[in-house]
Amino acid sequence: MVSDLPALLLIESVSFPTDRMTARHFRYAITQAKGACMVAVRDGQVVGYGQIAVHARTPIGRLSSFAVHSECRRLGVARALLAALEDEAAALGCGAVRLEVRRDNTAALALYLRTGYVQFGQYPDYYEDGMTALRLEKCLPETPANAAWNPFTTGYAHTCKR
Repeated sequence: MVSDLPALLLIESVSFPTDRMTARHFRYAITQAKGACMVAVRDGQVVGYGQIAVHARTPIGRLSSFAVHSECRRLGVARALLAALEDEAAALGCGAVRLEVRRDNTAALALYLRTGYVQFGQYPDYYEDGMTALRLEKCLPETPANAAWNPFTTGYAHTCKR
């Protein structure tokens, strides 16, 4: 997947005017980070990517980066990629996924809300240009890998109920 770096950097550059992932960030996410980094391929080309970070002492996965090339939006690529990342997070033991999204990124926000994410907070002045980030969370279906997770006893009961 390190061989996908040029495509990932291109997608990043056409998707985000600021706060971009660098080659170094991608390389770390692919080779060393705990979690999952996935790409979406269409007609033999990488057209999207997403990265879920999983931390040792928390049952929450964090969608730390996610983008689909502008030429491939509104084709179901983002929805399919997001579902695959959520499935992988559940397989890694996560009971929920959280993310931050720019308040003005209406397309991404609409996707997340349509797929079951709920806003539970915000970070003012989060991005380089001062834009607020909305904090979203989605509870994942119970699987054998995440069945022991209880949002009430772990202190992570923002939006999840089991």
